[in-house]
Amino acid sequence: MLQFSLARRSLFFISLLAVAPSLTALPPQSAEERVRRDKTETILRIQDLRTPHDGTLTALLGDPDPIVRRRATLAYGSLQDTSVIGLLTRNLEDQDSAVAGAAAFALGQTGTLLSERGREELEHDLIWQRLGSTPVPKVLIEEIGKFGTSAGLEDLLIRVGDVQPVHDPEQMMMSIARFAIRGVTSDHAVQFLLRYIEPAEGTPWQAIYALQRIGDHPVTRGALEQLRLLGNHVDPLVRMNLAVLLGKLHDEGEAAEVLQRLADHDEDWRVRVNALRALGSFSWKDNPEVISIFTRGFFDSNQHVALTSLSVFPQIDVQTRDTSSAGRNALSEMWYIAKNSSGGFSWQMQAEAASALVRISHDLPLAIDDPSSKVHVRLRARLLQAAGECDDGRARMILFQATSEDDPILQTASIDGLLSLVRRQASDHKLADSVFDALVGLLETDDSAVRAVAADGLGDSLLLRPAAVSPLLQALSMCRSPYDTEAMQGIIATLGKLRDSRAVQPLMKQLESPDASVATAAAEALQMISGADFRSRIPRRSAPLTTDLDFDFLRALPSVVHVRLETSRGNVLIDLQPDLAPFTVMSIVKLSQQRGFYRGLLFHRVVPNFVVQGGDPRGDGWGGPGYELRSEFSMTGFTTGTVGMASAGKDTEGSQFFIALSPQPHLDGRYTVVGSVIDGMDVVNALQVEDRIYDIVTQ
Repeated sequence: MLQFSLARRSLFFISLLAVAPSLTALPPQSAEERVRRDKTETILRIQDLRTPHDGTLTALLGDPDPIVRRRATLAYGSLQDTSVIGLLTRNLEDQDSAVAGAAAFALGQTGTLLSERGREELEHDLIWQRLGSTPVPKVLIEEIGKFGTSAGLEDLLIRVGDVQPVHDPEQMMMSIARFAIRGVTSDHAVQFLLRYIEPAEGTPWQAIYALQRIGDHPVTRGALEQLRLLGNHVDPLVRMNLAVLLGKLHDEGEAAEVLQRLADHDEDWRVRVNALRALGSFSWKDNPEVISIFTRGFFDSNQHVALTSLSVFPQIDVQTRDTSSAGRNALSEMWYIAKNSSGGFSWQMQAEAASALVRISHDLPLAIDDPSSKVHVRLRARLLQAAGECDDGRARMILFQATSEDDPILQTASIDGLLSLVRRQASDHKLADSVFDALVGLLETDDSAVRAVAADGLGDSLLLRPAAVSPLLQALSMCRSPYDTEAMQGIIATLGKLRDSRAVQPLMKQLESPDASVATAAAEALQMISGADFRSRIPRRSAPLTTDLDFDFLRALPSVVHVRLETSRGNVLIDLQPDLAPFTVMSIVKLSQQRGFYRGLLFHRVVPNFVVQGGDPRGDGWGGPGYELRSEFSMTGFTTGTVGMASAGKDTEGSQFFIALSPQPHLDGRYTVVGSVIDGMDVVNALQVEDRIYDIVTQ
C-alpha cells in the first residue's frame, strides 16, 4: 500500500471560518461552574505551555469533579509524560467512564515513549489486571495496539480473542491493526481476523483493514477463496481495503480477477482508486484486458480515478516497444492527454500523463524545453521532476538551469529531478559532484523550502560528503523557528548522517530549542554521531515561541462552530469542535475573522482516497501563519470527512489543514482533529490541486 506523509509539505488544512464578532461569552451560572471553568483553563494553560511538572496537573487527575478529571487525564494524551503512567493507570478504573476512556487514550499515546521493558511491564498490567476492572475495556484493547510488543499481542489474543463469544470484536481487530502498523503481527492474529470473513456479507471492514495492514501472510493466502467473495460486499470500506490486501498478496489468479472487476466497474470511486493501485503490483504487459482497463481509467468521469490510472500505468510493465494493439492504444491515448493540443484536459491530467510517459520511455517530457511557452507553473514543476527519469542529455542542462528559477516551486522540483537523475546514473561521479555543488549553493537561499529540500538531498547516500558539514552548519545558524522548522529538521538529519564531530556543539545548542521537533531531531543526530542517548538532555519544559491564551475569546465560542467553506467546486458545511482542540479551533477562527487569512488560498495537495489539503499562504505546502500551535490530540479518530491539522512533527501545527476522504486510522492520535464535514462531501471529493477557497462563513 502506498504510504503518504502528513508533514506540512505534503499536508493540508482548510480555510475555515469567520465567527461573528457579536459572539459574547455567557457568564457562569453557578459557583460550581466557575470553579470548573477555572480548573479547566488551568489544565489548558499547562497543556499549551507544556509545563506539567509542578504538581498542579497531577493533582487535578484526582479532582472530585469528573469533568475536570477527564480534561486533566486527556491532557496527558498530548503531553505524553511517562512519569504519570501510574496515575493514568489508576484513572482507568474511575467510576466515570469518560475519565477511564481518557486514561486509556493517554496510556496508548504515552506507552510509545517507554523502553521495551517498560512497554512489556505496562501491557502485562493492563491486559491481565486492568482489563477486567476498567469500565472501558474496548477502548483499552484498541489503545494497547499503539505501543504493545509481540508478547502483548499474544497475551491480548489469549485474554480477549480466544474467549467465546468475543463481544464487540471490532476493537480487537483495530488493536491488531495498530500492532501491524508498527510491524508487530502473528499467525494467531491473522487466524483471529479470518474468523470474521464468513459469511462474507457479515464481514466488518475493520477485519479487512487489519488484514491489509498485516499484508502478505501465508495464513491469509490460505483464505484467498473466501476473501475474493468480499468483492461483492455491500460496504465500500470492505471493498477498498480488500483491494489493498489483494494487491499485497500478489495472487495473479482469481484474486487478480476480483481486482480487475473492482477497478473497472465498482460504483465507488475510492474502490476503483485502490484497485488500480493494487493492480500496479503486477506485471500486465501481456494482458490486453488489464491494459484496456487502465486505458478506460484514463478517461474515467472521476478525476481521482483518471489520475490514479495514469500514475500507476508505468508500474504494469508496458513498454514503448509493445506491439500489441492494447499497448499501442494505451500509449497513444496517454500521449494525446500529455500533448493536450486541444486544451481539453486539466493541467493535472496533462502533468500525470507526461510524467507517466517519461517513466515508460525515458524521453524528455513534452514542452519542458520551451520555457517561453505558457506552461502552467505546477505542470512545469511536474515535468522537471519527471526529467530525472529521462535519458536525454538535455534533461541535465534543463534541471541545473531550473535551480536558478525565481519560483521556489520550480527550484524544489528541479532538486527532486536532479536527485532522481543521480540515483539512476549512480556511476556518473561527475554528475554527482555537480549536483552536490548545486545543493550546497542552494543552502544559501532565503527560501526555507528550497533550503530544506537541498539539505535533505545532501543526505542522500550518493551525495553524503564531509565537505557539506560547514555549509550545513552555516545554513542552520541562519534558520529560525517557527519559520524554518522543516529546514532545520532536514539540516540536522543530514548532519547526523555525516557523523562529523564538528556538528556536535551546534547540535547540542539545538537540544535547547523551544521547538520540540527540532530538539528531538538534534538528539537523534547526536546519537548517530556519538552513539550516546541525548534525549534526557532535552529540557522537560520548553516555553512556546508564541502563545495565545485568550480565554475570553475561547469562552465566547459556541460548543460547536458551524461554518460554510465556500470553494471553487461548491460549498462544504463543517462543524468545528472547540472541545477537541480549543486553541487550534480558536486560531482558525481568529485567522478567518480577524485576518481573512484563508480567502483565496489554494488546495495545494490532493491524494486520491486519502486527503485534500490546503490553508497554506505560499500554496506549495511549506507555508503557515507565522507561528506554531501545540498539538492537541484527542480520542476522535479520522473517518470520512474528519478535518485535521497538518504538521512537521509534534507541536508544529499552523494554518494548514486536511480533510480525510475515507477512514485513516493510522492518523489517529498523531494529528490534531478540529472537526468534521457535515454536508458537502461530494464537493470535497471533487476538489483538485489549485482549486480555491473563496471564503469561510459562519452559519
